[in-house]
Amino acid sequence: MLNSLSLVILAGDDYNTQKKGKYMNCVGPKKEFVVEYSIYNALSIGIKHIVFVINQDFDIETKKYFQHIIESQGGTVEFILQTTYTAVSRSIYDKIEHRKKSWGNAHALMITKRHLMHPFIVIKSNEYYGIDAFIKAKELIENGTVIPNRYAMIAYELDKTFNLDTEINREVCSTNQHFLSSIDSPKTYIINEENEFSVNVDFWIFHPSIFRSLEDQFEDFLKENASELEKNFTLSDMIIEMMKENQLEVKVENSNQNWIEIIERENEQEVNHYIQELIHQHKYPNPLWK
Repeated sequence: MLNSLSLVILAGDDYNTQKKGKYMNCVGPKKEFVVEYSIYNALSIGIKHIVFVINQDFDIETKKYFQHIIESQGGTVEFILQTTYTAVSRSIYDKIEHRKKSWGNAHALMITKRHLMHPFIVIKSNEYYGIDAFIKAKELIENGTVIPNRYAMIAYELDKTFNLDTEINREVCSTNQHFLSSIDSPKTYIINEENEFSVNVDFWIFHPSIFRSLEDQFEDFLKENASELEKNFTLSDMIIEMMKENQLEVKVENSNQNWIEIIERENEQEVNHYIQELIHQHKYPNPLWK
């Protein structure tokens, strides 16, 4: 089963033609992008199929770059274009013509349906997750946890998700016997040794059975929100809605490593120092690719 496991990288919101998109920040000693460390981690646990969801500004040179590094390691890669009009009925085109942003990460995942036949991991391109999350995802696949209508997520301890700021917005998760019971709306938290919450960072492990539910919920979402310019169709909202209807359950595993979000160039140096430390600990080679 693991040989069929795929990695989906949601990159549509994190790139523009000036290469100032979040994941394009160079954080490695050889100017590696942060998403390359996720790709390296995925390849290291045996994943050979990687799917990028991209926007219209993702240029051909960038495609060739990622295609080269993935194929040189024995993997395959696909690029799927996400636009405001992707998988949207023509009957509502007039309602969405002024929308500039994408519909959200649940819509981005939904359009990968024809490319994923087996369980898969979903991550964002602008975040560093560490190897532990990928190892735990592999174990969840191998032990049969991820099946139709039973999925999984990797959560992180709140204190392991701070960047430069002493205050952050996070979605705290509640669990019952290691299964997800709720995801709170984002709230502001202050660095505090007593913070022992687990938070959602959108590291998901899904079975292809999710796609039917994604399509049904997106249809309902558009009926109510087609004219809303800022409303997003998100994975966390969709998962909680399905849990309320007893359509699925989600196993939660906690990573013991740090999670770091790239915030434009504000914390690029911080991430660079952290990556350097991991290299000194022999967690990653330098250069990353040979």
